[in-house]
Amino acid sequence: MNSTNVGILNLLYHGSFSQKDLALYLDVDSKTLGKNISQLNIELKDLKLNEIKMENGKYKLDLEKDQWTYVLNSKEFMSSEDIIDYLYLKFIFKGFINLEFEKNEFQVSRSSINRYFLVVKNILNENGSAYRYETGKGLRLDKLSIMDKNLFSKKLIKIFVKSDFSITPPMVYYDLFKESRIAKIDGLLEKLYNVFISSEVPATKFIIAFSFALKICVEVFDGFVFNTIYEGTEEYKSIKNNIDIILKEFSPEYKNQILLFILNLKNNETYFEKEIIEKAKLLMRQLKKHLNIDIIEKGFEELLMKKLYMSLFKYENKILNVYSSKLTTDEKRLLKILDETLSETELKMYFYDKVVLLSILKKIIIENNKKKINNVLLLFNEIILPNDLYLKENLKKQIPHINVDILPSFHLQFNYANCIKNYDLILSDEKYQDDNVEKISTFNYIKVLEKIDKRALRKAMDSLKLV
Repeated sequence: MNSTNVGILNLLYHGSFSQKDLALYLDVDSKTLGKNISQLNIELKDLKLNEIKMENGKYKLDLEKDQWTYVLNSKEFMSSEDIIDYLYLKFIFKGFINLEFEKNEFQVSRSSINRYFLVVKNILNENGSAYRYETGKGLRLDKLSIMDKNLFSKKLIKIFVKSDFSITPPMVYYDLFKESRIAKIDGLLEKLYNVFISSEVPATKFIIAFSFALKICVEVFDGFVFNTIYEGTEEYKSIKNNIDIILKEFSPEYKNQILLFILNLKNNETYFEKEIIEKAKLLMRQLKKHLNIDIIEKGFEELLMKKLYMSLFKYENKILNVYSSKLTTDEKRLLKILDETLSETELKMYFYDKVVLLSILKKIIIENNKKKINNVLLLFNEIILPNDLYLKENLKKQIPHINVDILPSFHLQFNYANCIKNYDLILSDEKYQDDNVEKISTFNYIKVLEKIDKRALRKAMDSLKLV
């Protein structure tokens, strides 16, 4: 089964989709989806399962819970790429593989399993690993190169992200990893989350997935060589103490790898795919250029960089998610810029990740343009505001650089020209037939902040050259 067909099944598990939306999520030509659907229906019919149907302009697949579990996790519905990944991971994890056994497990021909494993052998040969044939038995791994250690961990990360960190019995990888403590200990996800939070390191999905993968890497080839120059520091002692408590049931080797990994992360050492990091940096530079952003605050820049990296990683590894909400007009315009920038840099990402990026970009744009708003006027009519200290104090705390004046509505009537000239935003509790004055339902400081954010976004969007 090809990866597009697997993607269709994963999406239909979440609901019904039009042909256009399926194409959008899978990043494929909508005209080819009909052929993919037909292929899938043949597979489903052979297994005596319901077929994919079109109802009210949308494709849907009605299956029972146990049927979905089977479809999403069985070997019969793995793509060729997934089978190759499985054979690669199993060979390295076990150090041995019998292709006759795998042929029977996948119920494919001898030529097919040999063709799949030829890809694995080519990868190992190119990366400098070594293996040998054992007559009548199979292949034995003799040497694992640094490049294959890195690729092994990358493919593990892909598995954990795809499975949402849950390797359960129905999954093809459960049997492979059932002898590893990664598949036995409950609460590992929560334990790792607590380790990273206590160490003041962002517990992103990618970092947690690498930590899961690291557990298996320690068992297979003793993990990775991290920079050890931070050993003996006060930070080292503090984090080590937390890890010893939270991960007390794990091996000393794994705890030490997690400790060194965290220390290197906190000191901005890079251990993930540098090629994707460079692509993410290129994409960030071009986005800043197209969005007229010179400087991004450190926290937002780190957040954007992590999301760009993760989005590119997910596309390259065909990890799909579903987004159900509709886009606003501003989000559609930002999506157009993002798509143009991706095309310009010859990079790709899935629709879901684009939408998540839009929320980050909007926040960055708002924060950057909020600095250009210096004066806000609140006009009251029915509500008496001048002595509202709670409102004033909260606004001062949240937006210290913005001067907020609170005056009666008559002030605008008698000083219209000056108000329009001197205030970047005018809010009133009554409706005006004037585009320069915005209606606000209540003078709650959160509502005022929302209006300021909207004005900042509006200023930015109006300045962009968009069709």
